[in-house]
Amino acid sequence: MFIQRSIELKWPVLLFEGIFLIGGMMLIASGIRIRKKSKASALISLLIGTALVLVSLYLLFWTFLLGYNS
Repeated sequence: MFIQRSIELKWPVLLFEGIFLIGGMMLIASGIRIRKKSKASALISLLIGTALVLVSLYLLFWTFLLGYNS
């Protein structure tokens, strides 16, 4: 009940943060794929993607628990 109500009230913010989470995962995947062609681009992509995923997970965690209007 709590989880369903929480998702119903906070879905716009959760969707926005979920998009950034998916974007970070895509950056990590593309960094792994281009690793052999350009090491610098792959490293930058991996670093930015990892940072984006970690920040997105942190924000999703706090948004889900506390909400954006608490």
